[in-house]
Parts: sequence; structure tokens; C-alpha cells
Amino acid sequence: MPLPAISSGCWLHCPPPPKAGEHFWSELWRSSGTAYLLPANIKALVLRSLTGDGTALARQILSAVDQMTPPQRLAASEVVGQALVESDDFPDLKTEVIGELWLRDLELTAWRVLHADRRSDDPAGRKAFLDAWTSV
Repeated sequence: MPLPAISSGCWLHCPPPPKAGEHFWSELWRSSGTAYLLPANIKALVLRSLTGDGTALARQILSAVDQMTPPQRLAASEVVGQALVESDDFPDLKTEVIGELWLRDLELTAWRVLHADRRSDDPAGRKAFLDAWTSV
């Protein structure tokens, strides 16, 4: 089973580092309280995930989200939401709602990547699981 791609879906609508200058990314860093999401810190991981190995990026993302306090998450949501509103057409949604949905999508995609990777390492365990459930 192919692993979900983190970089293609979630990062697509955020300003690319060169286009956005440093404003978006420095605001995301400031608001979230973590440098884990800065382009310089995830560039190699994003490029690796494009080749199908997204586990390191998934761990980095989940670590970043885990470090955020609720106020930091809200502030980061507003920064991301503002960038999304400027790049897409979301006239009826508040920036913090759009940003929170983006953060949840990023977080859940990272979780799916780690979960799918973990499952693929143990074919015997997977078979035992399937056998147990088929015999019910």
C-alpha cells in the first residue's frame, strides 16, 4: 500500500518560501513557537517525501504540532488561514477556521503516513490480525 504524500496536499496552498519572502514562514514560526516547520528545517524531508519516504517529515510535523500550546495553535491557524484566504477563494470562512482545518489535515496526514509505515513492517502481525478478524 503506498504511503500518503504529506508534501503534495498540505503544503501546496502555503506560500512557497521564495515567493512569500520570509514573512509567512517567520510569522508561522513566531505564532507556533516551533522552528520545526521552517523551510530550512524541512526542505530535505519534503523532498524525501516526494520520493515516497515521508516518515521523517511526518515525525517532524507531529513533533511540531505536539509542542504547540492551544494559544500557539490558534495563532498558527490564523497565520496559515490568512495565507490560504489570499491564495484561494474561501469567502465565507474565517481565517482561523481554514487554518485549523489545514493544521488538522497536516496532522492527520502525518499520522496516516506513520501508521501506514508501521503496519507495513510486520506482515506476520498483519496476517494474524486479518486471520483473527476473519474467524469472528
